[in-house]
Amino acid sequence: MVTINWKDILSKALPLLPTLLMYWASYHLSLEKNAQEKKRDEFDRLNAENTRLYEELDHYRRLVAAKEREIVKLQKEIAEMRKSTTGAPMTGALFDEERKKTENDSN
Repeated sequence: MVTINWKDILSKALPLLPTLLMYWASYHLSLEKNAQEKKRDEFDRLNAENTRLYEELDHYRRLVAAKEREIVKLQKEIAEMRKSTTGAPMTGALFDEERKKTENDSN
């Protein structure tokens, strides 16, 4: 019958315990470091995308502002042309249905 001497097992396994603990701790630190790097990379990617989108939005806002200025300029030109042209309506749409009806009724 084989007898197990626990002192021999402990004397051989106990020196391995610190090494195993160091490997285990190193592995978990590596996992945590990789997770932090992944979060940092994701943050950097989202930050770069946010910056790009903000610049694009700013560009489109400037385009819209320029078009609005152009519309105001053209509206002023139209108003001045209407003032100088006889018989042209001064304000409103060119085809005013109610005005046509009242003019036809009065004739």
